[in-house]
Amino acid sequence: MERSKKIEAVRHTAENDRDSVHKAVKKASEDSNFISQVVDQLETLKFPAYKHQILNFIQNKSSDNNTIGLLKSLNDAVLFQDKYAVKQGLEQENSESKQQNQISENTRKYLEVKHPDKTQRRKDYPETPATAMKNYICNFCGKDFQSKDQLTKHEEFEYKEKSS
Repeated sequence: MERSKKIEAVRHTAENDRDSVHKAVKKASEDSNFISQVVDQLETLKFPAYKHQILNFIQNKSSDNNTIGLLKSLNDAVLFQDKYAVKQGLEQENSESKQQNQISENTRKYLEVKHPDKTQRRKDYPETPATAMKNYICNFCGKDFQSKDQLTKHEEFEYKEKSS
């Protein structure tokens, strides 16, 4: 079988308009209520939902480029469980929110750590240590996982299988 030595190129446009995404993220960092307003528009969306489902929902509901641009800044691979998770995902890109959540130098210097009272034990499950592992359950099949990352990858796979 002879391979072709011809080189071809196809012109395409980017799926995301980076200028509108940057403009929306900038607006979110300047207007503290913008992220909350965007998240409030997701009130009737059925969760859990991936980014593309959130974008489809909001594009049917709103034509505001800043709203759509801000939602395009979400992570493609994350299955958002509720509006709060979407808000956290949006605030992750917001420099003002990052700054508010930073520990101050004064707090760092005089850090007060609360230690659990070892005399108090759970009466319902006394044999369960406080550091027991948390299981993460798949919403699609009910399988449990020991880490959030494993669950996210599994749910992506399950979602692709169900939508095919």
